[in-house]
Amino acid sequence: MPFKEYAFDLMGLGVTAGLTYSIYHLLRAGREVVLELKGTPELEINTSLVRQVAESTNGLIACVRGTVKASDIALKSVAQPEVTGVIRRLTIQEHLVAEVMGIWMNDKMMVDSSTSSVPFMLMEKGIGIQIIEPGKLDDVDLTVVNEKFDAARISFTDHLWGWMKGIRPTGTQQTEEMLIEGTSALGIGRLVLRNESLHLEPSDAIPFMITTKDKKSVIENLEAPISYLRLLGIVTACGVVFFTYRLVSRWYFQWRKDSRRRAEERVLEEARAHREAHGHDLPESLMCVVCCGVRDVLLMPCQHVCVCSECALKLEPRVCPVCRTDIERIQPVFYS
Repeated sequence: MPFKEYAFDLMGLGVTAGLTYSIYHLLRAGREVVLELKGTPELEINTSLVRQVAESTNGLIACVRGTVKASDIALKSVAQPEVTGVIRRLTIQEHLVAEVMGIWMNDKMMVDSSTSSVPFMLMEKGIGIQIIEPGKLDDVDLTVVNEKFDAARISFTDHLWGWMKGIRPTGTQQTEEMLIEGTSALGIGRLVLRNESLHLEPSDAIPFMITTKDKKSVIENLEAPISYLRLLGIVTACGVVFFTYRLVSRWYFQWRKDSRRRAEERVLEEARAHREAHGHDLPESLMCVVCCGVRDVLLMPCQHVCVCSECALKLEPRVCPVCRTDIERIQPVFYS
């Protein structure tokens, strides 16, 4: 069978196998993170925590809860200067109405986004845990400080042109989010002691994050995609099995067909050689119904002797010319 006939199945096998491999690694990594986080202790910030971290060799992976406080000068809200925080994110989104398959649907497009931060601490009982590089946080919960929506002012011509293009702007939304000072937050990461002060740093085992949720909620959020990944992995694995079965079965049937054809060619070659060595002047009743040559093969299972060996190999479809029965095999016939 030409390679191009296998191309679709090979491509399907490659895609499904690649997806299954990727999903498996994502699923395994997600499970490992969840299991590690479940076993991570939630510790109180006190003097005994300082001793525990000091006694550890490579730091202490833990969850700690404290009040957010800037290490130096806090950031001020652009819209409300009286509100201060340690992380600030400003985003501008354009709201649109887009036509999708004849249906007008609301959509958003990010126009601009900027984030600024300052080093801060999680304070509790007069002890602070330093977070020197907030930009390395994998996730952080921010509070919306200000949200403003400016409706688009478009003329009738712009409205008509937008209707023809299938996209019409409805307005621009500006959002300011902050991690506000005084917020009670849970810090997750690796605790280390540097210059006699506690620092929270990234860890390879668990996410490095600051969240206002509790540990149980964080674990539930991390577990949520795992069931979907498992289902998707089962689907792609079934795809691998399906395309593998198609490839193997097609190869096997082609191999059987080629093997049978080669065996028939050997038998017919022997019959042809016997006929040439023992030529006979046979009556018309023993002549091939196709080419008038000598009928020298038996068609099975119908057992008709009606064609010569050369025509037997060329029959399309592969059926008996007399009774139209499918030919399973052929055998040589010798006249004495």
